[in-house]
Amino acid sequence: MNVLRKAWLKLPIEKKTRFYSLIIVVIILMVGVFDISVAGMSIRNMGTILSDLTKCANLQAAMTAENEAFEKYIRNDIEANKVNYEKACVHTRACISRLPYDYSRVGAERYARAWRVINAYDYYEGQREVTLSGILHGNSFQKLYDLYEMQNNLKSYVQDLMQITVSEASLMYQKKLTLIEFLPFIMVAISITTITLTLLFGRLFSSTLTFPLKKLALGVRDISEKNFDSKDIIVDNEDEIGELVDTFNDMKHAMSEHINTLNENQLLNEQIHKDELERVEMEKQLNVAQLDLLQSQINPHFLFNTLNVISGMAELENAETTQKMISSLSHLFRYNLRTNAQYVSLSQEINVLDDYMYLQQMRFGSRLVYNKDIQEDLDTTSIIVPVFMLQPMAENSIIHGLAEKIEGGEVSLHVYKKDEAVYVEISDTGVGIPETKLKEINSGKRIKTEEHAGIGFTNITRRLKSMDENSMVQVESSPGEGTKVIICIRY
Repeated sequence: MNVLRKAWLKLPIEKKTRFYSLIIVVIILMVGVFDISVAGMSIRNMGTILSDLTKCANLQAAMTAENEAFEKYIRNDIEANKVNYEKACVHTRACISRLPYDYSRVGAERYARAWRVINAYDYYEGQREVTLSGILHGNSFQKLYDLYEMQNNLKSYVQDLMQITVSEASLMYQKKLTLIEFLPFIMVAISITTITLTLLFGRLFSSTLTFPLKKLALGVRDISEKNFDSKDIIVDNEDEIGELVDTFNDMKHAMSEHINTLNENQLLNEQIHKDELERVEMEKQLNVAQLDLLQSQINPHFLFNTLNVISGMAELENAETTQKMISSLSHLFRYNLRTNAQYVSLSQEINVLDDYMYLQQMRFGSRLVYNKDIQEDLDTTSIIVPVFMLQPMAENSIIHGLAEKIEGGEVSLHVYKKDEAVYVEISDTGVGIPETKLKEINSGKRIKTEEHAGIGFTNITRRLKSMDENSMVQVESSPGEGTKVIICIRY
């Protein structure tokens, strides 16, 4: 209904008028067609009934004439009687061929009785010729009585067909009579419906023309009283009246904006002054930020120089372990603070992981074992991976997997190539991950790990997929048996 109303509102006024007139004409034509259809159907049905009755009556008369011609022919074998007999037989056969024999129209019972008449006559016709030939040649007349009995049976079959045809004709007549009796009521209902539809379309036609014009007149009155703050006129029309209302609303807004121009200019000047003050304040804050940036650049440089001095002193004192720890820590700081690229080579990530694991082994001692297995023919310098991909995974293995076990455990790195992809596996023999938490991690619901905001499984997966959509990160774990992170890199 809403769709039809919208389509009506889009029509121009001229087309609305034509459509309304067309609806009236169509309704009148439909009533006339209905009357003609009812009358024509009744006439066709009555004609069919009379035709079926006439065909059955013609068959009865033809069979009577044939039997009489047969009697005359066997009593007086002359040429005239023979000709009359043959004509009667042809006429009977023609009447039988015209019997109503359409199953879909006459129904099962009439079809069965017509079938019985046709088949009985076919058999009778064959026996009649044989019997007639014997009588004419002076043979026994015994079969003649059998033939008379067949004639009587045929008359009975035709009479049954006639009776059921008359019965069905009577029923059909009763139905048509009932329809004819109710026809005045049907016509009254159609007339009421026609009047109702006409009134409804008339009301719709009026509501889409008269009401919008009344609203427009009220809007013009507000403008004449210099009331520019009144609400816009809203109509559903998308025809000429809708365009007129839209134009009126635009004109009202233009006049209102013209009147308020001076006030808006004053407010604009005040806003410009306020923006100027804010710009000066932002310049001050920018200067402070530049100083902070300079200081942040000086601090890492001072830290690296200090670590290099300490490393040199440890080397002079032959403290190899201390010197190596300081060197590894210096490498980690430098990688963490100076790496601006989003992607690095896999070999750089492995070197950072080696430095990190060395420091952790110094911290945990014999409780932590680090194993590394890299395929020999694999060129890790040519493989590009997201920065900070391996170290956070190893840190998770130590903090969440091994730190909770008194006896410690192992962290292993395995890198190999398989099926046009490079696989990096970081596994541990820690406490494992509970099943519910593991499902959250693999489903991508956990955006970050508990200790490393922004650098978790989901983060690494997202950065890998930015390189190649087919790359992935998968976690396998069982409580008490450890955890394995499998990183698949497509290239």
